[in-house]
Order: sequence, then structure tokens, then C-alpha cells
Amino acid sequence: MLGVILAGGQATRMGGGDKGLLDLGGRTLLHQVIERLAPQVAGLALNANGDPARFAAFGLPVIADSVAGFPGPLAGVLAGLDWAAAQGAGAIVTAAADTPFFPRDLATGLQDAAARAGVPIALAATPDPARGRVRHPTFGLWPVALREDLRAALAGGLRKVVLWTNRHVLQRQHTRRPRACQGAHGGAGPVRVMGVVGWKNCGKTGLMERLVAEIAGRGLSVSTLKHAHHGVDVDQPGTDSFRHRAAGAREVLLASGRRWALMHELRGAEEPPLEALLARLTPVDLVLVEGFKRARHPKVEAHRGVAGTPLIAPGDPSVLAVASDTALAGLAVPVFNLDDTAAIADFVLALAAPLAEVARGA
Repeated sequence: MLGVILAGGQATRMGGGDKGLLDLGGRTLLHQVIERLAPQVAGLALNANGDPARFAAFGLPVIADSVAGFPGPLAGVLAGLDWAAAQGAGAIVTAAADTPFFPRDLATGLQDAAARAGVPIALAATPDPARGRVRHPTFGLWPVALREDLRAALAGGLRKVVLWTNRHVLQRQHTRRPRACQGAHGGAGPVRVMGVVGWKNCGKTGLMERLVAEIAGRGLSVSTLKHAHHGVDVDQPGTDSFRHRAAGAREVLLASGRRWALMHELRGAEEPPLEALLARLTPVDLVLVEGFKRARHPKVEAHRGVAGTPLIAPGDPSVLAVASDTALAGLAVPVFNLDDTAAIADFVLALAAPLAEVARGA
């Protein structure tokens, strides 16, 4: 395994220049990154754009982005993968040139995480009290076998790291299940969100039902949120609550000894976005969202061959897997049997996004 230090950015937030050449304690940041990463890998290169002579003192091969326009860290990863392929290596570990205090076992930690999860890619992540865990996309394990897929993604305009890594089953927590999913929600971790999408009669509601039963049966708390057509109504004409609404009440809360339901009338206001609706739910381990195809939360697509509808996944990077009743070939995401609820549930629990990430569109 080889190492690549990413220094190809423009440092726009710092007025330009090479952040890795800044001084910290009498030595450049880049010197300190090299010192920490070099013992972990079989060889090291620097991804940087512009005149490579300015890095001559470091004694590393300098590889520039092969994609024009400074498209971000993924271009540096691709340059590193191309370099590693020429060396006959199977994977690279990347680190940022301006962040010297990463773990001294970063490479083995990422390898172990990917091996345990059975996935090709792993990103470093750190705990965060508000968001659960925060991923660090410049610190990752990247297999050379995926370089052509990455090249095609960049050519297609993809720029955000996690939208590409998620398509290859990124294991965010370095465990098979997120820490939030440890039992009835009591503050052990963040609320997590996963969507189920699909065209009409493709099995999404049935999949939702089975996933709720499977995941709740594992001792986790689950809520659901479903998008419906404009005319839907959970109330009935003639009931007291319907009369309250018809009289002009903005909200009606119907309560009994077994359940309560809050009905909110928009009365011409805009439909709330997904994140606003999620914020109204009581915290649980997992929220499963049916519909909301245009929102950017992670999703599993339900597909039935008999429906004759096109797949959503090829054109939507937020669809991380397809659950299908027919064999599908040529997809860049995992394909599950639509009836293999346990395997789909494992995937959902591993890849569900923290609510805070969904709220900010991450």
C-alpha cells in the first residue's frame, strides 16, 4: 500500500498559497505530515498542482491532478490511484498536507475497518457531540481497482467526496452498525436517516414495512416519514377533529389513551422540506423515509421488473443501493434481493446518515 499527501487545493479560505508550507514549531506542516505517514506505507507521493520545483526539498514525486479546473480532493485521489497503478500497488492511503496530527496507525486502522465491513473504501471519522461522527474525506483508503469508476464520475461532474464513496458502500462508523443503533434511543448516539424510494408499484411500501419490523425486532427504535400526494387526509368528514379543522384551526391534536396525532394545516403555505419534518419527530435510533426522491439523504431504491419503470439509481448519487426482484447488471451500487430484508437492514444500519448531516444537506 502506498501513501499520497493531498496538497492540490487552492487554499481559497486562506488567501491562496500552499498551506502545507506553513510553519508550525519551526518545521513546515508538510514535513510533519511526511514524518507521520511515511512509516505507515511502502512509498509516498505528493499531489500538488503548479510548479513542482517548490517541493523539491521534500524528495517526493509530485503528481498533479489529471482533471482540469481544481475539482477538489477526488481529483487528487484519482492522480494518486493512477500513480499507484503504475507502481503495481493495490491501494493508497491519503492524508491532507495541512493536518499533521492524524493517527500513527491511520493506514492499518482504515484497512482493518474496510476488512471488517467487507467494503473497498474507508474514510477517517471522529466523534462529535452534536453530529455523532464527522467524516474527514481527505483521510481515506482507496483501492486502485476503482480508479476508472472515479475517473468517469469526475468526468460526469461529480465533485463531492462522500457522494462517490457512498456508492461503494462506505462504512462510516468502522463497525457493522452505527453506534446510535444500540437499543431504544436514550441519547447513545445521533438519530440516523435512510430513505426508501421507487416508482409506483415497485415495492417500496412493502420494503418499508419489512424493514421496520426487522429493525425494531433487533431492539432498535424506528420511526417513519412518508411523502404523500397533495390531497391526502388522515381524518374523515363528520368527525369532531375534522370539524375543528374545517372551522379554521391551524393545528389539531387528537389524543387518546393509546396514541396521539397532530394534524397541521398548511393553508396555502409552502410544503415543508424534509429536514423541517424530520425535526418534528421524537428522537429515535433510525428514521425511515418513504418518498422524497429529490431530497439528498441516502436512499435504497425498491425495484420490480414487472413494473417496467426505469431505475433511479444511475442518475442519482444519493441512491446507495437497489433492492430488486430481478437480476440487474452494470450498476455502480450494490444490488440486493428485494426479499432479503435482513441483508438490506444491515446495509441501512451501516449507511444511514446522521440527522445533522441530512439537515445541512451533507
